[in-house]
Amino acid sequence: MKGEYAFCPKSGAPLSEERHYDERGRPARHPVGERHDGTTRPDGELTGGALRSSRVALFNHFRNCHRRAREPDEELYSRAGVELLRLKRTASGRAEWDLFVWYALAERLSRTGWDVEWMGSDVEPRCPDCAGDLRYESGIDGEVFGYCAVDCTGSGADRLAEIRDRVADLYRRAFADAERIDADGLRLL
Repeated sequence: MKGEYAFCPKSGAPLSEERHYDERGRPARHPVGERHDGTTRPDGELTGGALRSSRVALFNHFRNCHRRAREPDEELYSRAGVELLRLKRTASGRAEWDLFVWYALAERLSRTGWDVEWMGSDVEPRCPDCAGDLRYESGIDGEVFGYCAVDCTGSGADRLAEIRDRVADLYRRAFADAERIDADGLRLL
């Protein structure tokens, strides 16, 4: 993931608050190893996160986020690992972005009986084209719309709707044996 929720895309380790700048002035942070308890260890590489992380990194991030405010749950971690495997095998193109995999994982776990509302606080929707920030507006009926902050496509389209479509599509393809859902039926997005 990128932005506020970025983590090491290889190991899933949290990133330092301290920023280092490359020759072009781009900021990067280093993995923080002492808080990372997965079997993969950070290698000290500088990163700003990535749009696509390894399955191991996404799993370790999931576990780290869960353990921040909850008791460890090995049964949940086992289920999440299996579902992540299915999602990562199925995802292609932009659907491989952590954002879409994370929301599809949350949807799957929620629909199989796990309390995963907490997952919504560990991800930030980003433009599905440029991965940039979204600006939000409320509709008359309280519905929220998210627009690319730089309007990268010039369409002025609601990017939250596109994110929901991609998540629902990835979910349907990864879990063809599961309940059929559409973008409007997502529980956490």
